Amino acid sequence: MRRSDRELDQEIALKIIDECQYATLSCVDENNEIFSIPISIARDGMSIYIHGAKTGSKARLYKDGKIVELVAVSQNRVPTPSYEFCESIKDSTSELGSRVFTTEYQSAIAKTKAYEVTNESQKIKALELLCKKYTPNYMDYFDTAAIGLLSKINIYELKIEHLSAKAKIIK
Repeated sequence: MRRSDRELDQEIALKIIDECQYATLSCVDENNEIFSIPISIARDGMSIYIHGAKTGSKARLYKDGKIVELVAVSQNRVPTPSYEFCESIKDSTSELGSRVFTTEYQSAIAKTKAYEVTNESQKIKALELLCKKYTPNYMDYFDTAAIGLLSKINIYELKIEHLSAKAKIIK
């Protein structure tokens, strides 16, 4: 990491993953081309779970220990300083660059290996994690939905092998 002053510890990296609305997954496909996709994720321990159709790129790629990199952003904000503040630093290139023309963020990168989950109880657990994260107000209906979905979707486990995170917060 080039800016070690922005590096965050593993606990915060996991929190960023938990709080992100979605993540982007990338890997190299069978044609040696990059395959990237934004997707909903849920984490349990050092495993991240996703779901997908029975056919398609995820079904073809995310199994057998395929190396997949995950990027999660839990905060991204462009500052909106006052006109008075901008006037006070208008002659300082470094202050303008670091306090006005910048972005505050928190991001994490997980290097993972992907495996298809085949055990039905593990699939239900992973699907429940996803639903609790994205649709917590509807969990009364989860059992019915899960039974119907299990035969139509695949669940994948991304086992985290390396984790890094960084942030820029304007003071």
